[in-house]
Amino acid sequence: MGDNEILNNLAGIVGGENAVPGDGAAEFSVGGVAPRIVLFPGTIEEVSEIMKAASRDSLSVIPMGSNTKSGLGDAVTRADVALSVKRLNRILEHESADMVATAECGLTLAAFQQGLGGKNQFLPVDPPHVASGATLGGIIASGESGPERLRYGTTRELLIGMKAVRADGTIFNGGAKVVKNVAGYDLPKLFVGSLGTLGILVEATFRLYPVPEFSRTCVAGFGSLEDSQAAVHALLNSDVVMTSLEHVTPPLAEAVSERSGAPVKRGSYHLAVRIANVEKAVRDQTELVRGILKNHGAEASVVEGDVENSFWSGIREFPGGSSEEGRAVLKSGVVISEVPSVFRVIEMLSDGGVAALASARAGNGVIMIELRGDDHTLVSAIDSLRMVSESGGGTLVINDASPDVKSAAGVWGDLGSGYDLMKRIKSGYDPLSILNPGRLV
Repeated sequence: MGDNEILNNLAGIVGGENAVPGDGAAEFSVGGVAPRIVLFPGTIEEVSEIMKAASRDSLSVIPMGSNTKSGLGDAVTRADVALSVKRLNRILEHESADMVATAECGLTLAAFQQGLGGKNQFLPVDPPHVASGATLGGIIASGESGPERLRYGTTRELLIGMKAVRADGTIFNGGAKVVKNVAGYDLPKLFVGSLGTLGILVEATFRLYPVPEFSRTCVAGFGSLEDSQAAVHALLNSDVVMTSLEHVTPPLAEAVSERSGAPVKRGSYHLAVRIANVEKAVRDQTELVRGILKNHGAEASVVEGDVENSFWSGIREFPGGSSEEGRAVLKSGVVISEVPSVFRVIEMLSDGGVAALASARAGNGVIMIELRGDDHTLVSAIDSLRMVSESGGGTLVINDASPDVKSAAGVWGDLGSGYDLMKRIKSGYDPLSILNPGRLV
């Protein structure tokens, strides 16, 4: 069977109107590699039939939702078929009394939240790219979260069940539709952050929370990095129930302030402390936070409403997406006490002419970083930041950069013995390595 006949047969599974062949597929590139055809199945059975055909004909398959994280990971080694689940976009069940909901994985997070809002509930994940159409499947596959993970945990903790299609077309379920599932391996957790290398996610069940009644944010600039980190320590050891705690470098604080209207102190490291709860509790805890910040030399401004929402949107969406020359987006993970060490290296890079912005989830040590410079400068800067991150037992990953920078610096850093384990898991789920080959392992 010739290549054109194989691709035509794949298009026949979904219908010609739901297939984009040839040059039209270029806009669905992943890491600069364009697929030969893009398919938009409308049912789980169609996904299964596509995977059976791909497995039979040894075609590589690139799973995707809205393609908002196309720069994450290494470049795929082959890209025959891009399989988009965007037509799988329904809320299937919402058991509001049990605080759980099941939806198809092509549904956008924004649409999911809107559907849950009628029962005053929400899924408390706040990853980037929500306005760009981030889907539930893409959020699971990338493992992304945002500032609110301090209060609610990560996607891995909120995902309790799933349905997926394996590389050979087999449909299987993992987890359950109850929060306290006690049976068998917790397979859904394995798929979080797997970048579509283990199977096509088609349904997901999540634990939900009530929408908070009221929210306020304290924004405070400090005289030194040492003072701001001391305030972080005090806040984390206080009785304040924080939704988010962000530690922001001076240039990023000023940039977010310009867009949101939130007041900041120029040239200063800032903490942003969000509290969301019933109104009385928020007002009481806001005063506790202001007192703690004042004890460390900072007068806090309090924002709420549109200004507050705009401020956190700026933090959540930083550093933004899309690969471009002269730019690298990094994600460092260190112990909380080592955040200042990473910030000091960023200061050094800035003094050396690298445009560098950063924001840390101060309660868990995740730091988002944007660098701008020529390729040689970026690779050197990434090496410096990886060295300081790994010296304390942490990690540094390139979330987005040009192919040349990724190749020279390495996307993942040293994965150690974990890499061999990942390869064995990949081989078990996808022995022909047709799902996103080379992107993760």
